This record gives sequence, C-alpha cells and structure tokens, in this order.
Amino acid sequence: MFVYALKEAFSTMQRAKLTSCAATITLTVCLFLLGLFMMAYVNTNGILANIRERVQIEAFLSDQVDQKGALALADSIRSFPPVKTVSYVNKTMALDAFRQHFGDEALQVLEVNPLPASLKIEFQEKDRTFSRVKEMAPLVANLPGVVEVEYGQQWLSKLDRLLSTVGAMTLILGVILASSSVLVVAATIRLAFHMRKEAVEIMKLVGAAPGFIARPFILEGAIYGFLGALFGLILLGLLYTVLSSRMAGAFFLTPALLVGLLIFGTLLGSLGSIVSLRTLRR
Repeated sequence: MFVYALKEAFSTMQRAKLTSCAATITLTVCLFLLGLFMMAYVNTNGILANIRERVQIEAFLSDQVDQKGALALADSIRSFPPVKTVSYVNKTMALDAFRQHFGDEALQVLEVNPLPASLKIEFQEKDRTFSRVKEMAPLVANLPGVVEVEYGQQWLSKLDRLLSTVGAMTLILGVILASSSVLVVAATIRLAFHMRKEAVEIMKLVGAAPGFIARPFILEGAIYGFLGALFGLILLGLLYTVLSSRMAGAFFLTPALLVGLLIFGTLLGSLGSIVSLRTLRR
C-alpha cells in the first residue's frame, strides 16, 4: 500500500509540475528563514556562552582588611553553592595589572598605591547568568570588609535580553512560517485532489477505505515539506560557507537541529495535507 501511495503522490506531482514547484519553493523559503533565525540564535547563544566564561564578581576590600582577613573572607564566600573559585588580588597585584593595561603615566603623580585589594569570584558553569550574579552581588557586598562589588551589571543584562529577544523572535517566526507552510501545502493538495476527483469517486464506489484514498495526498504533502526543508538547509549551508569565511568562529546548526528541521518540514507538509483533506470532506 505504501508503494502504491508513493507512486500516486509522485504521479500527481508530475502532472501538476507548476504547483508542485511553487509549493516546494515556498516551503524552501519558509524553512530557510526559520533555519536562518535558528542559526542566529545558536550563534548568539554561543557568543554569550564564551562571554559567560568570564562572568565574575569582583569584591573590592577595605584597606583595613589584611591578607589573613581577606583569605578568611574568601573561604566564607566559597561556601556559597554557585561559587566555583575565589581568587585574592592584593594591592601590589592590582597595581601590576593596572600598569600592564594602562602604563605607568597615570600613576606617576601618586606617591602611594591607590588601588584596593579585591576578591575575584567565579561561578559554576550553570550559574553564569545575569540573574544568578545579580542575586549573589548583594550577599557579597554585605560581607564585612567589602566596600564595593562590580559585576558588569549593564552589559550582562543587555546580553541576556538580547538572547531572550532572539529566542522569542525565532519562536514567533517559527509559528508564522509554520502556519504559512501548512496553508501553502493545503492549497496545493486541494488542487491535486480536484485533479484526481474522478479517480477518488471511483475508489469510493468500489469500497476503498478513506485512509487508502487519503494516503497518497498525505505523502505528497510530506514530500513537499521534506524537499522544502532539504533545499532550505542547502541554501543555509551555502550562506554559512560564505559567512564563515568572513566571520571566524561562526556556528552552524548542530546535527540534531538539522535532522529536527527536516522532520519538522516533513510533518508540516503532512499536516497541510490533512487540513486540506478535512476541509474537502465537509
């Protein structure tokens, strides 16, 4: 039965080459755009993951806190579950780091080292988020001997908002493109049904089951969806090849996402056929 349905599906597609090509091209564009936004999300997430590797809180200490007190404070901070490591940076180390970045000119007029000692607090990988860091910052700031904390409040919040925005846009676009794809396939299958209306009526008269009649149309829609996803991924791969030669470190879709997009396209095509057939039966 499957082989018969497959032959009938391809036969209908050959007889209606123009509408078949139009449906495939439309689905290709829709799934290419969806894949493009998915790739944008993957790359944004990858960039943020690299940035989050450097997410930390720097707690500046009062001059009254000596090395022994700073190390004791570091031990107490390590007891917080999100914390991975705590590094002590004394005043001399802070001065050396300042000189490496900015040179000696800015400090020549000063007779004493103005830079405070600090504790650099790094987080566990799963806790390197703006919300987690923001939650921890007041706890560290309230510890005795800590005069100020710095954790890149502004840029961390912007990065998290950017990822949320791209994710939301991908989801919204996915819904819009999925709906469009279903409508395109439904319209194409409706035309295919009318082309084979006489054959369908004959099959009904000889007692063919509804599932037997519908199967070729559902397979036809699935083929449109699969081809649209396949061609969309090929275009996406070509675009990635061009971009990756100009943008080092760009990410492509993972194998799981590639397979998922192919399955998603196939299911969309099948759903379009089912919607069309249900409409025609009314």
